[in-house]
Amino acid sequence: MKHFTLSIILVSLVGLCAVGQVFAAPQEYRQSGSGFQVADSALKNGKSRIVKAQTSKIMSVLEDRIEDPAVLAKTRDKLRTLSDEEIQLASSLCDRISIGQRTARADIVFSLVSALIVLS
Repeated sequence: MKHFTLSIILVSLVGLCAVGQVFAAPQEYRQSGSGFQVADSALKNGKSRIVKAQTSKIMSVLEDRIEDPAVLAKTRDKLRTLSDEEIQLASSLCDRISIGQRTARADIVFSLVSALIVLS
């Protein structure tokens, strides 16, 4: 009986503490401004690395198919103006083209990538 009573009291105390935590006034979490800046710059650096890798993948596919250096230079400049989402889309399309592949599917995907770059 004594253990049962102690168990009930313990459960009641734990329940009251939990309820107190739930209904307590929310406290604002304050972090120094530099912490946000560091996290933001790390996110931008990570995103920048991903975009550079995707851009190099796109250029490797385009260099395989485009022989004119002037067109490649213009394409490289145009890729710098595209948004991250457009770069990601073009990169995912380039995943479907193997370098040296000359099939109808590869030609269609290349046309889509070209249209995306030109029309964006």
